[in-house]
Amino acid sequence: MPKLDRIKCPICGTEIEDELFVPCPYCEWAYVGIEDVLEEDEQEAFNLMSLKDARTLFKKGLTKWGDPLPQRPKAK
Repeated sequence: MPKLDRIKCPICGTEIEDELFVPCPYCEWAYVGIEDVLEEDEQEAFNLMSLKDARTLFKKGLTKWGDPLPQRPKAK
């Protein structure tokens, strides 16, 4: 099986596999592949919030669901 490319989560910067709709293991943002063209305040339909809202929660130590962030995963 070919190895997937890795990217940085657009919310927390955790390195994740470049696979659509798979949640980040740290902040739970599901990468949808259009984050680079979304406006900061534009609500993203799959994650049900904007990049700005998710980043605000992250800065408060919370996942996109409002739960406390887990221990940061080790880099692969």
